[in-house]
Amino acid sequence: MSIATIRAEALSLPAEDRAKLIDVLWESLSAPEMKSHETAWAAESERRIDAFDAGKLTTQDAASVFSKLRRDLRR
Repeated sequence: MSIATIRAEALSLPAEDRAKLIDVLWESLSAPEMKSHETAWAAESERRIDAFDAGKLTTQDAASVFSKLRRDLRR
């Protein structure tokens, strides 16, 4: 069965069944590798929160960040 056929069949499913299929496919992906990435991101998040709480990070408001990003993208 080709990917195109599977895609067409999947898209013809009711929304609830497509959502279940997403879960099945997601869970079928390299679980140990996904767990490793999730663990690494969680640890990084904790490090950033701790650094912020300790006053080791400077912050900027969102408006300033997006303004600078827009300026940089125009260059």
